[in-house]
Amino acid sequence: MNKIKIVVTGGPSGGKTTLIEALQKDMTNKVSVVPEAASILYRGGFPRKFSDAGKIHAQRAIYFTQRELEELIVSESKAFALVCDRGSLDSIAYWPGHSAVDFFKSLNSSAAAEHTRYDWVLHLDTADGESFDSTNPIRTENHDQALELNSLIKEAWKGHPRRVIIPHEADFLSKIGKAKAVIQKILAGASHS
Repeated sequence: MNKIKIVVTGGPSGGKTTLIEALQKDMTNKVSVVPEAASILYRGGFPRKFSDAGKIHAQRAIYFTQRELEELIVSESKAFALVCDRGSLDSIAYWPGHSAVDFFKSLNSSAAAEHTRYDWVLHLDTADGESFDSTNPIRTENHDQALELNSLIKEAWKGHPRRVIIPHEADFLSKIGKAKAVIQKILAGASHS
């Protein structure tokens, strides 16, 4: 049986890290987590440049690192499912001009090819202004920029046949609970097919 591959995505301060930490704690034997490639690269010293060339090289590095991480964990994990902290199409939101055409051309890929890499996409919307977390040392966006990225990431994943969007809620734990319930339903349905 093939592993189910679920992308957890969304704008900055949407709850991705909290959800993934909860899944690691509560579903240890069922899921393996693919860590966020951007965090690995930036924490490791990959230059964070805001020129067009800097963005292109960073997003290409993130894309290829993401692919290799996914393939490594698929080959070594005994878990039933992979939960990816972001997916390949997130990079479009950070690409100069947000051009999907240029992104796919640069990587010799397509939306259809990237969609087939993932069984499910779970998008967690960015928090409102009062709940926005600006304490992440890798996060460079303010709340307005985070909302724009949230919209661009939604657009990048538009057309995926199995995408669930979890909107912001004032009760953050309720939002995480709903997202966790979606993943539990995906896993329960997949184990019966």
